[in-house]
Amino acid sequence: MSFTSEQIDGLMSLIGITRESELNCNECLHHVAEFAECELTGKHIPEALEAVRHHLTLCLECKEEYDELMKVLRSMGPAA
Repeated sequence: MSFTSEQIDGLMSLIGITRESELNCNECLHHVAEFAECELTGKHIPEALEAVRHHLTLCLECKEEYDELMKVLRSMGPAA
């Protein structure tokens, strides 16, 4: 299996932004609704939820789940 230079650059970029302690997908999805609520209401993202934001930059599957959640929440109108 050989990689293109773009694929290698992408992998190196991901390696560069990984942290010693990362959320796994289950942990991310457990907190994603709270993260989405903060995003929608413009509230400050607590430091504890910054790990969710970071995970979403690394994981396409969780990012897709988050994007779908945001689409549904936005369709429901403004948060109370």
